[in-house]
Amino acid sequence: MNCRAYSLIEVMIAAGIVAIGLSAAAVLVGTLMTQQEINAGSLRAANLQEQAVRLYRLGLSPSAIPGLLPEASLPGLVATDGKYAIDFGVSETNTFSVDGTEVSVEVVPCTMVYPDPSGVSGLVTNILSVVRPTTRAF
Repeated sequence: MNCRAYSLIEVMIAAGIVAIGLSAAAVLVGTLMTQQEINAGSLRAANLQEQAVRLYRLGLSPSAIPGLLPEASLPGLVATDGKYAIDFGVSETNTFSVDGTEVSVEVVPCTMVYPDPSGVSGLVTNILSVVRPTTRAF
């Protein structure tokens, strides 16, 4: 007898392979979406810290900066209720000579504490060193 059809076993094996492939794709999509949310939270905090640093370089006082940021921010290093906390540490002044001109720069650490977007740990801390000139040569 010459039958040109698939047997039931071949169809079941093919369906199993397709099911495994679809379930793997579903897990991958879920993982990618979770990773994207984690990256978005970290990027939001990095952008907020960059905005704070730029305001500091413009000459604003560290106590006024958290109130000017677009997201709810608290001064100090205690982040509560999903809010970001930003703090500028103690500054030090460094003076050096450039082509015979004395130039002073202020170096201050900017610390951002924010909720961990991945949920693994409670809070994440990011520290940047901010440099702003205190003397401008024209």
